[in-house]
Amino acid sequence: MTALPLNKMCPRGEACAWPAAFLVCLMVSLPASAQDNWSFDVTPYLWVAGIQAETSLPKSPSSTPPEAARFDTRISGGAMLAAQARYRSVGLFVDFAWLQLDTRASSPGPAFSGGNLKSDFIHSTVALNYRLPLEGRFHAELLAGARLWYVSEDLSYQTGFLPGFNVGGDQTWVDPVFGADLSYDLSRHWSLLTRGTAGGAGSGLGWEVMGGVGYRFSDWWSTTFGYRFLHEDYAHNRFSINTDIQGFILGVGFHF
Repeated sequence: MTALPLNKMCPRGEACAWPAAFLVCLMVSLPASAQDNWSFDVTPYLWVAGIQAETSLPKSPSSTPPEAARFDTRISGGAMLAAQARYRSVGLFVDFAWLQLDTRASSPGPAFSGGNLKSDFIHSTVALNYRLPLEGRFHAELLAGARLWYVSEDLSYQTGFLPGFNVGGDQTWVDPVFGADLSYDLSRHWSLLTRGTAGGAGSGLGWEVMGGVGYRFSDWWSTTFGYRFLHEDYAHNRFSINTDIQGFILGVGFHF
């Protein structure tokens, strides 16, 4: 079982239009009295991140080149979206990120004439949140829910001095997650933001933190700029992944 490293990349976020349209229709159908208690947020975002990962596939030959310098990684697809529905102080928060990577062995050595690793990562968090009854400029919410990971990898090496091979695997796991979302209003438009979550089970441990600033243009739309760091360490049935993903994040929020 051989560790296969992946190195830095710059993902491109893509947004879906249907969540915003659905929330607008839902708000229009609610009575006026109920609309005062409900609020909805949809935030497509771009995470310009670098990723460092070591992953092991159960059937990888021991001759697989392990050096990180031998691999070049690029993004071949991606989509990122956060959304929230809230009734008074209680809400449901969803964060979804999908990355598709193409990693090529730039110098596989005499053993193989070429190599390629294709990877899909899905990272999604669903959590209930509760806004604490605080007054003033400081706001705090507690989160509790679950985080889903899906990792799929397909590794192939072309024949050199050694015969070529193909090996692949995928793994899906769900862990409990807990965290907090904090903000402080600097003015009517500007605010400081931070969010941290942690979770895991016996097979792994994961956590993430985000900090940044927000600017509210009006009651119905705003923007967020910050930095996000995510760590996940998971191993089960001879499949393992240890990854750090970090980089700047830019989101545009729509509020109803």
